[in-house]
Formats: sequence, structure tokens, C-alpha cells
Amino acid sequence: MNLFQGLYLGEVVLLVLGVILFLALIVLLLRGKKGLIGYFVVCVVCIGYPSIKSFQYGEFSVTLADQTAALQKDPADPQARQAVEKTLAQIESRPAPNAQASALIARAQFAVGNEAAAQVNLEKALMADPKAPAALALKEKIGAIQQLDQLTAAVKSNPENAAAKAELTTKIEQATKEPIANQEALAKVAQAQAAIGKSQEAATTAEKVFKINPNAASAIALKKLMVVPK
Repeated sequence: MNLFQGLYLGEVVLLVLGVILFLALIVLLLRGKKGLIGYFVVCVVCIGYPSIKSFQYGEFSVTLADQTAALQKDPADPQARQAVEKTLAQIESRPAPNAQASALIARAQFAVGNEAAAQVNLEKALMADPKAPAALALKEKIGAIQQLDQLTAAVKSNPENAAAKAELTTKIEQATKEPIANQEALAKVAQAQAAIGKSQEAATTAEKVFKINPNAASAIALKKLMVVPK
């Protein structure tokens, strides 16, 4: 475990100073210096507090990965969504130690619909490691979803355009390699599936959108387009 993972600069400085002070006190103690108990208490605080925060960050990261997977499995579960949001609140503002952590946070943020924040952390992950598998997979997924509206419109305007249909089918496959929990993204997928004639798949996806929040703009728009589950 990275001892400095998830720590703010001030906490890192506090930890380092605590270690230096501890070593200095050991030297003084060996030289017979008395009355150092109070200083050792300070060391415990300086070293202990950042260490606890670093350990908590690691624990939250593992929890977030499991919670995100659970939410993707059942996007309509409000408790699963709230759990992801709660854990995100604990770690998303803290410095991510590596590309894997940034990608993990971005994946969770995208799952709950915070796409702007997800994009920021995805870029951080790719800057830290351009070949990070998790970051590249998320980039492909988000990129495919972002193209669905334009391709869906193209197919609807010209249903006989085989090339447009093929491209839209490819993007749907890329977007749905991993389960989706993002309501806006699910709505786009539902419309895309309907456009290429996959009515049953579109209805199943649309049902997830309606269950997450029937009053959301994406759900209302979907109903107007008559992509309604049977």
C-alpha cells in the first residue's frame, strides 16, 4: 500500500515531519535526554492522523469498486446509487495516487451521472498512464455513448443507410461492453437500439431509465419518442 495515497500535501508534510521528529527523539533518548514523553505524543499525532487517512482511502477505493459494480448490475436500485455517491464524497476530492485510482473514481462518477467530473478524472488517469486498461476502456465507452445521438439521428433520417446503421451498431456494442448505470447514457442507448430495429432491447433499456427517475428529462424525452417498455 502507498503510504501517501489519498493524502493532501499538508498531510504528507505532517507525516514526514512526524517521522523526522520521531527519529530525532530516538537519538536524544539514546543520549540520555529526559522529559521527551510529550514530544512522542506529538509524533503519534503527526504520523497517526495521515496514516489513518491513507488507510481509509485504500478501504474506500475497494468499497467504491464493489459498489459501482453493484450499481451497474442494478441501475434502478436507489440504495446502490446512494452508496456510490456517499463513498465518492469521501475520496473524490482527495489526490488520486495513480492512474488506476483516477480511473476507478471516474468510472463511479460516470455511473451516477456526474459526467463532467468523470471526464476530469479520466484525463488524469490517462495523463498518469496513457495505456491504463481501465482508463482506456472507460474512454472508449464514454466516446461511443457521446456519438450515439448523432448516429441515431442519421439512421432515423435515412433508415436505408446501411453504413450508418452498421456504425451505430458498432457504437452500441462499444458502449454496452460493460453494464451502464448512467441514466442519460442509458436513454441514448435505448434510442439507438430502437433506431436500428432492436425494439425489445430498446424497451428493456428504456425500462431501466424510467425506473431510475421517471421525472428526469431523459426519461420524459424517451416517453415522447414512444420507446416505452411493454
